[in-house]
Amino acid sequence: MNLRLYLVCFFCFWAISVFAQRPTLPVLGGGGGRTFGSPTSTQNQFPKNTNTQNSNSRQPTKALAKKNKVVRDSLSVVIPDSLKSLENQLETTVETFSSDSTILDIETQQYHLYGNAQVIYGEIELKADYIMLDWGRSEVYAHGMPDTTKKSGPPVKGKPVFTDGGETFNSDTIRYNFKSKKALVSKIVTVQGDGFVQGQLVKKDAEDNMYLSRAKYTTCDLAEPHFHIAAKKIKLVNKKSLISGPFNFVLADIPLPIGLPFGFFPIPKKQEIGTSGFIMGSYGEQRRDNRGLYFKDFGYYHAFNEYLSSTLKGEIYTYGSFGLGLNTTYSKKYKYNGDFNVQFNHNIAYSSTGLDTTKSNQFNIRWSHAPRSLRSDRSFSSSMDIVSNGFNRNNRSSADVQNLTKNNFGGTVNYMRNFGRFVTTNSSFRVDQSSNSFRSSLGYSFGVKQFNPFIPEKKQIGRWYESFRVGLDVSGGVSVTNALQSRSNTYTDYNIAGVDNKPLSTTQQRRIEELRNILADPNISTELKVIYQKELSKLESPVLTDWGQILKNNVINTSYTVPIVLPNLKIAKYLNLTPSLSYRGDIYTKELNYTFVNPTSGIQTVTKSNGKVVNVGLNPAADSIKNEYLSNGNLNVTLNQNSGGVVVVDTISRPSFGQTYSFGTSLNTRMYGMYRFSGKGKVQAIRHTIVPSINLNYTPTSEGQYASKVQIRSDNVYRFLPRFLNGGGASGSASGNIGFNLTNQLEAKIKNNSDTSENVFEKISILDNLNIGGGYNLLAKKELGEFALSNISIGTSTSLFKNLISINANGSLDPYAYEPDKLVTSNLAGARIPVFKWNYKPEDGVVKANYLSSFNFSLNTNLSPKTFKKDEATKTTINGKQDPAKEAMSKIVQANPLEYVDFSVPWTMGISYAFNYNKQGLSEARITQSISINGDFSLTPKFKFTYNSGWDFEFKQVTLTNFGIVRELHCWSMSMNWTPISGSNIRGGGFFFTMQPKSSLLKDLKLTKRRAGNF
Repeated sequence: MNLRLYLVCFFCFWAISVFAQRPTLPVLGGGGGRTFGSPTSTQNQFPKNTNTQNSNSRQPTKALAKKNKVVRDSLSVVIPDSLKSLENQLETTVETFSSDSTILDIETQQYHLYGNAQVIYGEIELKADYIMLDWGRSEVYAHGMPDTTKKSGPPVKGKPVFTDGGETFNSDTIRYNFKSKKALVSKIVTVQGDGFVQGQLVKKDAEDNMYLSRAKYTTCDLAEPHFHIAAKKIKLVNKKSLISGPFNFVLADIPLPIGLPFGFFPIPKKQEIGTSGFIMGSYGEQRRDNRGLYFKDFGYYHAFNEYLSSTLKGEIYTYGSFGLGLNTTYSKKYKYNGDFNVQFNHNIAYSSTGLDTTKSNQFNIRWSHAPRSLRSDRSFSSSMDIVSNGFNRNNRSSADVQNLTKNNFGGTVNYMRNFGRFVTTNSSFRVDQSSNSFRSSLGYSFGVKQFNPFIPEKKQIGRWYESFRVGLDVSGGVSVTNALQSRSNTYTDYNIAGVDNKPLSTTQQRRIEELRNILADPNISTELKVIYQKELSKLESPVLTDWGQILKNNVINTSYTVPIVLPNLKIAKYLNLTPSLSYRGDIYTKELNYTFVNPTSGIQTVTKSNGKVVNVGLNPAADSIKNEYLSNGNLNVTLNQNSGGVVVVDTISRPSFGQTYSFGTSLNTRMYGMYRFSGKGKVQAIRHTIVPSINLNYTPTSEGQYASKVQIRSDNVYRFLPRFLNGGGASGSASGNIGFNLTNQLEAKIKNNSDTSENVFEKISILDNLNIGGGYNLLAKKELGEFALSNISIGTSTSLFKNLISINANGSLDPYAYEPDKLVTSNLAGARIPVFKWNYKPEDGVVKANYLSSFNFSLNTNLSPKTFKKDEATKTTINGKQDPAKEAMSKIVQANPLEYVDFSVPWTMGISYAFNYNKQGLSEARITQSISINGDFSLTPKFKFTYNSGWDFEFKQVTLTNFGIVRELHCWSMSMNWTPISGSNIRGGGFFFTMQPKSSLLKDLKLTKRRAGNF
């Protein structure tokens, strides 16, 4: 009986205990009740000893307390589906953790956690020193605890940190309802995109909207930010944008009288390019060319999706100038990425008197497209930069040194597609643009890789005749240009009608640039413009402006080549003999016809195929030859009796065909020489590598195919001249050329003193290469002005001190003598004669020509503290190739030097020296020599000074000079760029100052000051 009674009592006690520990979880979100965070009775007192129960509490009001370590609570609420009721709104497990103690009050349905408490409910996580769960209301409340262990610092520890779906909120107190997903937070701090939002009191609704009162918005990550936007009310709309009422700007806790009646700040997600929105511009005054006050770089940014976005920007000026630009960025994962930009500007510049105006339309088109696919059978790429004349000069900042000093533009759009193992195709569009002329071409190519047509590759076993190969290359296209040749690039010993036989000197080239800049100045008077324009016309080659005429002068050509590789033969094991055979054919639409004219009296007329007339007449007082184009397109040529006549060139539009073939063979080997050092020195050995090669080529005469035999002088001198416009191929007469080349390399084997090195010995390069090459034509005909021995070319390159200094040099030696041209006096280089210079004895008063006809030398070095640290090298290549990411980043940094500053490097310095020498015969040498220096150094850990300057030895003046100062202000950046010496009177010196937040989110909150002018 007693046993039965004992079992019944035990069962009842067990049932009551289980029922008491199971929460009823009524409907959530109800109102009323006691003040949150102030539980009544003894639950609002922090237990001093959680191992003993409070004697005043009613049983079973207190449950088991846990202590000394963070563990998962055994009372975590886990509700199986079978136990869910209609009133139960919890969808998953509520897990709780605490390191100090946990108290369960079943009567009030509250659960208290003390010390490093944590509650996890799905994606929601809450951490604080004190957390209370209210099952009856499906709410959680948290706050920090007093920190009595510290005499200084924050008085409260363990403030709530609330995380919902990866988004984190820091606050003083927080109350959150699991059912309604609403929250009430005090003194919140949260990260939204690149910005930080603070609010004294915050309400959060179920749609993730947050309503903040007495709020701050900033991009500074400090608890007390250096700057912020202060507003009484701010609404955070679903983590996508932030809308505020009237706000003002606060800097260093000082409210500034700067504000707006409302604000809209998009919050871009990290996975996306950005959020669409308006772009605030900047204002100022354009003093350099008197365009007036401006408001520029305003517009709209639209993010279509993660892979496509566009930016539309405009600029307006008070004197009527305006501009519009569109930039589109696109990408496709694992396929390609690119950037397309087009800019149009209509400029109206007034003179200082306000009477004269200069109007111009200018544009810039840039397109960059790079494939990201690993497929090797196809690719599409683009690198295009096309500008109109004067665009960079009038629309670039003086800080943009790279574009200001750039003279050549253009680029290529290319598509490649391979079919199978042997067939390759390629199509391209290319533009080459200088300051005032361009050349554009649309080309294609089709090829069959070399293969053996007799023996399949799988059956080849390495016999000598199996190396026989044959292939096919077909290429062609159409090209147009607006340039008209009115001046030769080198001196010639004959005259061409309409072409001045006086190449531009270095001084003349510089004068052309100066005249262009002067004419672009709106302050210059009309009278001076006429004078300077006349001077410029004499120096510049004319260009076509009529697009109909430009397209009419197009040249279409198609070329095909059949290369044949004969079996490679080994001679005495070390000599490689490779014979070859090639056949080539070309089809052109423009053929050249030559007429030699040397009138003895009166005027001799030549009518071209286009109906234009060339009148050649005598004038004893004329200085050699004079060309004058008339308004109707006809040409008058005046020359004296001693000018040697003139060649009139006529371009005939008709399909023409040329073909040729050639035989050749090459012999090469490789030889080594080693010198070993005895003793225990650091240098162990030096190895000399010599690679000699000899080639023999025979090409039959191409007269009537690619060249025409033409009389060029009155003393019965004939030459082979090209038959086709823009044509190539054979030179004219038959040639049997013996070519030779000798390559040298020097390497040293040194002992590595580093204890951490894996290799005991290290190989370094002393001389990367030293090349000597030339040729001798066995079939050269002296009467046709052909010379047997070619110019001797010499080139070398090396790196010193472990690639610290790189040196490159190359030159050309002319072995033949020159003597003054007494017939064609415009030929200042003199007549080249078939006599070697070492055998030539000039007449009295005649200067002997130099052997050196051209020489180029460059020296470059880049210095930094890392340069002088041993056993430290920067890896810039991947599998022997340039790292594309670093290469792309390097281009961005070079284009925007003040936006990407590495403060971790104390200083850097780059020095570049260049020397160029060109001399043709007896003419004056053209020399350019300059040195440039650029770099930066840190005045303080947050203060960087940048510089870029140089010296022109030829003109004895400082080149374009730029100084910059960059100051890092934690969340702000300050930069100033000053151009004291612009190198031009119109390219514009001046300074540009800007101070703005680093974050792109608030980049429109900037202070800018610019001034253009000469210093």
